[in-house]
Parts: sequence; C-alpha cells; structure tokens
Amino acid sequence: MQKKALGAAMAGHIVESFDFIIYGYSATILAKHFFPSANPALALLSTLAIYGVAFIVRPLGGAVFGSMGDRLGRRTALCTVVLIMAVSTGAIGVLPTYAAAGIVAPVLLLLCRLGQGLSMGAEYTSAASYVMEQAPPSRRGRWISAVGGATFIGAALAVFLLLGLQLSAAGAYADWSWRVPFLVGGAIALIGLYMRLRLAESRAFTTLAERGETTSTPVRDSLRNWRVFLLLLVIFALLALVSQNFLGYLPTYLTVTGRLAPVTVLVASGIALVLCTGLSLLTGVLADRFGRKPLLVAGVVAAVLGSVPAYLVAAGGSLATTVIAEILLVIPAAVVGITATMVAVELVPVRIRATSTALTYNISYAVFGGTAPFVGALITAKFGKLAPGAYITIIAALALVVVLVALPETKNRLMPAPSRSDDPDFVPDALPHA
Repeated sequence: MQKKALGAAMAGHIVESFDFIIYGYSATILAKHFFPSANPALALLSTLAIYGVAFIVRPLGGAVFGSMGDRLGRRTALCTVVLIMAVSTGAIGVLPTYAAAGIVAPVLLLLCRLGQGLSMGAEYTSAASYVMEQAPPSRRGRWISAVGGATFIGAALAVFLLLGLQLSAAGAYADWSWRVPFLVGGAIALIGLYMRLRLAESRAFTTLAERGETTSTPVRDSLRNWRVFLLLLVIFALLALVSQNFLGYLPTYLTVTGRLAPVTVLVASGIALVLCTGLSLLTGVLADRFGRKPLLVAGVVAAVLGSVPAYLVAAGGSLATTVIAEILLVIPAAVVGITATMVAVELVPVRIRATSTALTYNISYAVFGGTAPFVGALITAKFGKLAPGAYITIIAALALVVVLVALPETKNRLMPAPSRSDDPDFVPDALPHA
C-alpha cells in the first residue's frame, strides 16, 4: 500500500518536470516551428513567454483543484489534474506548425500550455499533502522527499530521451522528432492516472469528511491564515527562482549565450539531475533526523553563495565547467525544494492544506518561476553573463532573513485527527509553533 501511494503520487510530478524540461530544452526548435522565422530573437522570446504563461495560470489551477482536494478529497484532485496533464502534453506532440497553420499554430501551443499550467497548479502540493497524510510520523521527510525527488527523476528521463534523439539524428530532432517526448509525456501521465484511480483516500481527509468538518470556502480560509500564507510565499519564491533558472533558463543560456553544443548541455544536465535525485532523498533522511529548518537554511545559504559562481563557471565552455555550474544550482534547488515542501504541508491545517499550499506554491512560481527564463534572457542581454546569478543571490539573501527570523521548526509537530476541539492547527489565523 505504501509503495502504491508513493508511486502514484510521484507519477504525475514526474510528468510535470518531464514536460517543462522538454519545453525548456526545445525552446529554440519550437521557436522555429511555431513563430515566423524573420526575427529569430523575437521568436525565441515569444516561445519563452509562452513557457511563462503556463506559470501565470497556475495559481488559478491551484485555487480550483486545491479547493477540490479540500472539499472532495485528495484522490479526486490528483486524478483530475493528471488527466488534464495527459491531454495537454500529448496534444503538443501533434500540433501543426506555423508553416502549416499560420497564426493558429502558436495559439494552439498557448492553449496546450494553459492546460498544463492549470493542471500543474495543484499537482505537486496535492501529491505532497496526500503522501504526508499517509506517512508514518517519523518518516514524513523521507516520503515527501520521494515526491520532490520525482521532479529530478522526470527531468533526468527527459534529458536522457532528448540526448538519445539528438545522438541518433540531430537533424530529425530539429525537423520532426521533437514531437516524440511530448507524446511520451502524455502516455506517462495516462499511466499515472491509472495508478491514482486505484488509490484510497487519505486517512486525514476521510476523518475530516466523516466528522463533517470539510470547508466549503478553502480559498477564503487560506487567506485568513495570512501569516502562514506569507511565510510560504517567501520560501516557495526562492524555490521557484532557483529551480526554474536551472530547469528552464540554464539550457537556453548555455546554448545561446555560452554557445555550447546541445549534446554537451544534455550530458551535463543528466549528470547533475542524477546527483540531485540522490541529494533530494538524502535531504529527506537528514530532515527527519535533524529537523526541517537547519536543512532549509543550508539550502538558502547554498543559493546565496553559489549562484554567481555557477554562472561564472558556466562561461567556461567545457563539459566539466558546465557540470560544475549545474551542480552549484542543483544543490539549493534540491535542498530548498524538499524542505520547503515539508514545512508547507506540516504548517497548514488539514482542512485547508491542499488549497493553501497550492496557492502559495503557484503564486510564487507564477511571479518568480515562470518569469525566470524570460527575465534571465533580458538581464543577461542588458547586464551581462553574471546577471542571472546575481538575481538569484539577492532573492536568496532576502529569503534567508525571513527563514531565520520567522520560520518555526515543524519536525516534531503532531498530526492529530482533525477536530475543531482538539486540532491545535484549527485557528485559521494563528501561526503554529514547533
């Protein structure tokens, strides 16, 4: 039962990161197929802008499907979002190009990205909430790290698939086989749907529903819990910026600004992602032993100290320097990602857990994650090659202050059966303490 719950929760998130890697690494090729070729730079920026649009609608998806998770159950939300994800991702693989359909082509691409953005609005946090509510108290970190590690598993699968396509026939990939990864992503999502349909509802939500204590206004109740809401916005903002610079912008930076061969970038990314998967799982183990806050602080410090050196090393132009640059960005992405997720699902009351975590996660991703590739390209052009690293450093330094001052430790927080009379988390506007 435990393996089934973990596998089903991980499946959708594997597809989420798989798709964003595919889109990020294929941005230059998609630009040629879906936009006029007269201005390549404008076409690339347009492609990256559509990448960002999917993030903009994610808070709406978080509100809709997060509310579904809190009103109708985690399982219902998880099945719905992975179905939408399967259709949207697979559809990109069969879209007509600009040469065949004109302006209709980028419009259809935009609609698919909107569908992906809506479904992803509650994918990760719903999966994390479900897993946490099923996990043994002493192993919550390990279980959540498995879901977070799915980010890097999906990304690694995407990188190795792209590498295989590039090595087998680079010309074919630029021409037509770029479609294959999107079709594969849609198929994986359908497998995830099958797995999730076989899940039981989480024990915490079942108890809540049996007592008639589910909320009919989860968005409003989440906003009333404003101190927790703001705190989660800060830590998720840093996660969004670091992870999407690594997953979304760095590939384009290395190929366009660094003039590296796509195969070199893919090999370096694959190495970094495999290491990052292991680091994610190790973070879960350490967080169960030493607490969430020390690990989160370490991850934020890594972002402060390593971001500028990462972009400095990335300019070296070799496989070795590219691997080092990616690892410097991967470390905070993994450590912050896992511990931030733990803190979020443990801080928020059961009755609004899916909605509150989905909203904060996706508002942060809309503002800092979706704009990361676009902003990265703009500030690189204006301020030079180290500008993206400096941008991350500034945001990380601000987040570090907030984490040190305002974040409570959540490792030993009890997870009692939800009840208005005995749940210490019930007061919606109170910041829980360790």
